[in-house]
Amino acid sequence: MNRQALWHEAKSAFSYAYDEDTLHLVLRTGKNDLDRVVLVHGDPFDWFDGDKGEPKWRHQSETMTKRYQTRWFDFYFLAIKPPYLRTKYAFLLEKDNQTYVYGAKQLRSLDEPEALYAHYDLSEFFNFPYLNHEDLHHTPAWVKETVWYQIFTDRFYRVGPEGKLKWGTLPVANHQLYGGNLKGVTEKLPYLHDLGINGIYFTPLFKAPTAHKYDTTDYFQIDPQFGSNDDFKHLVEEAHRLGIKVMLDGVFNHAGFDHPYFQDVIANGADSPYAGCFFIDRHPVVSFPLDKQGRPARHHSRALPFKTFAFTPHMPKWNTADPLAEKHLLDCITYWIEQYDIDGWRLDVSNEISHDFLRQVKKASRKAKPDTFILGENWDAAMPWLQGDQLDSVMNYDLAYPLWRYFEQLIDLETFKDMVTTYLAMTPKNVMANMFNLVGCHDTIRIKRRFKDDARRVRLAYLFMFLSAGAPNIYYGDEVGLTGDQDPDNRRCMPWEASAQDLDFKAFVKELIRLRQTHASFRDSDVRFIDADVLVFKKQADHDRILVIMNVGKACRTTLPKAVHGTYVDLFNRQTIVLDDTIKLADYQYLVLQKEDAS
Repeated sequence: MNRQALWHEAKSAFSYAYDEDTLHLVLRTGKNDLDRVVLVHGDPFDWFDGDKGEPKWRHQSETMTKRYQTRWFDFYFLAIKPPYLRTKYAFLLEKDNQTYVYGAKQLRSLDEPEALYAHYDLSEFFNFPYLNHEDLHHTPAWVKETVWYQIFTDRFYRVGPEGKLKWGTLPVANHQLYGGNLKGVTEKLPYLHDLGINGIYFTPLFKAPTAHKYDTTDYFQIDPQFGSNDDFKHLVEEAHRLGIKVMLDGVFNHAGFDHPYFQDVIANGADSPYAGCFFIDRHPVVSFPLDKQGRPARHHSRALPFKTFAFTPHMPKWNTADPLAEKHLLDCITYWIEQYDIDGWRLDVSNEISHDFLRQVKKASRKAKPDTFILGENWDAAMPWLQGDQLDSVMNYDLAYPLWRYFEQLIDLETFKDMVTTYLAMTPKNVMANMFNLVGCHDTIRIKRRFKDDARRVRLAYLFMFLSAGAPNIYYGDEVGLTGDQDPDNRRCMPWEASAQDLDFKAFVKELIRLRQTHASFRDSDVRFIDADVLVFKKQADHDRILVIMNVGKACRTTLPKAVHGTYVDLFNRQTIVLDDTIKLADYQYLVLQKEDAS
């Protein structure tokens, strides 16, 4: 047995409460290493007297399903419903007519399976102590049904006179202001509604000196560049009238240099009542040159006298453990929910914010509005933040990364399948359903430029995103073929003239949204890969079953296994197609097929 491949951990992605009475269990083993895995489980306090009066433990034995497989590992899965919400459990591993027990303390061989229960030493078993209702994920039901649209307001649409900078001027510089505003977004809400959007994610709107607004000066005021608080209130009302949710970007890891609390620290040093709101290593806090506006003239330094986001003096880090800072930021959280009826917060740099403060954000948000959504910006594995007490979801770079690399043709098909399968196996299903899926955003290269401005590959990436469990996000302009390199070029102005838009791609995105709404299989949590020379996989949810074929490269002829032979209907063009031994595919061709007799 490959003991090095064997792994399970209680209260983790391997063992988690799926809902109020269901526990999901996952066991990792070596690929094709075992003949069978049986889960032995029961309540640790449920004992009865045997025939001879000896104590016996009441337990169940259930065979686990091999649900996922990579080149190196198998992942076994089982959902159980502990009747008393407690369970002790161990795994019986069967290989070559030999049985082993894998528990929390050791892996050992059993000469006789009954030897496992001979002394009833449950201390060797894994333990899930209790499925507490308070610890469950209570993510609002609307989230997984959402198609998000991310708006960088200054570059989306402008209502009012043209500013100093002509709309669409290139190249884009970091602090150029093009004049996009909230009235412009409100005017374009019918456009988003027609596209099929039912959720808007705004990058920061609060008062700040930069174009990107990630250096907040006033957490309670819409930046005058975008309009007024009343303009925002009207926008939310109109969005809600069209069934569109609104999520704001909250920058609570750090403030802007101009924030009055930090300015008071600059002026009064250690005597400032706000000195504890930041991490000040020494005074005075300004030990660097300032420009004519009184802001740091130097952008980065590792020798700053206070802690910051990255090494920029423009963004001093909040000490959220300080009572004044804590109250100020939590008041902001509840203010925009209670006074403006927003539906969610996206938390910038959420993985650098203390877990304690994130828990308070969750509680304050839910108290103000029970169905508020809390999204985090975590670029890496995020399970410590996704236990139900902090974030509801994160921006899903775990899925975006393999998608980028494969469609960029930087990894091969087998590596792509391994990475996606590992993501599927190691992400709790109740978390996956609410993931914020993306192929690009304001922090990344535009997806079209990433693929060398090849719209055919962009279609494949968007198709895979829409076929994944979680809520897809469209970065403004992607739907009409907007391109751009790294920040700030990825924040170009939205082209509104039809002549500047890729209308075919826009129609494709609109159809993707429609298909996702009408086919439950698009939203199913599993991708069942088929062994072939091109990307082939199945998705299914009850009777809704589809087959997907993608050719990520030049035209080819590929062999298809008998398991997928049959007559299908192409969901995009409604034409009938018969699959047999081989299929010829054009460059970057895709097929989304449903069995002709599927109900």
